[in-house]
Amino acid sequence: MAKEQQDLKPVPVRRRSASRLAAIQITYQAIMSEKPVLECVPDFLAHYAADVIKSFRVKDLDHEHFNALYAGMESHGDELDGEIASCLSADWSIDRLTMLDRVVLRAGTFELRQMPHIPARAAVSEYASLSDACGCDVAFINAVLDHVARAQRRVEMGTA
Repeated sequence: MAKEQQDLKPVPVRRRSASRLAAIQITYQAIMSEKPVLECVPDFLAHYAADVIKSFRVKDLDHEHFNALYAGMESHGDELDGEIASCLSADWSIDRLTMLDRVVLRAGTFELRQMPHIPARAAVSEYASLSDACGCDVAFINAVLDHVARAQRRVEMGTA
C-alpha cells in the first residue's frame, strides 16, 4: 500500500488528468456523431464520466478545466489544426491523422496556447500518457506537442 501511495500524483493533478481524458472523449464523440459538443455533454456526464473518475481515483472531474478544454477545442478547432499542421513534416497533412490523434493534439495545443499557468513540459507529458491510453502513437503526439510548446512557450522551453 505504501508503494501505491508513492506512485500516485496529488489529487488536483489527477482531477485535471481525468478532465483532459474526459474532454478528449467528449470532443471525439461530438465529432464522430456530427453534433455540437454541448449536446454531448449531458449524456457523457450521466453515463461515462463515472468511469473516468473511477479510473483516476478522484471524487470528481476538474469541471473548470474540462469545460475550458472541450469548449476551446470546439471554438478554436480550425486555428488549432493550423498550428498542428505547421508542426508536421512536409509529407504529412492534418488530414492524414486519425481523428483521435487530432483530438489529442487539439487538446494539448489548446492547453499550451491558452493555459500558461500549467507548465509546458507537464502538459506535453500528460498528453503523451493520455495518448497511450487512447491507443495513439505516443512518440508522434509527444514530438508534435513538444514542437508546439517550443513555439508557444519560448522562454519557458528555453527557445527564446
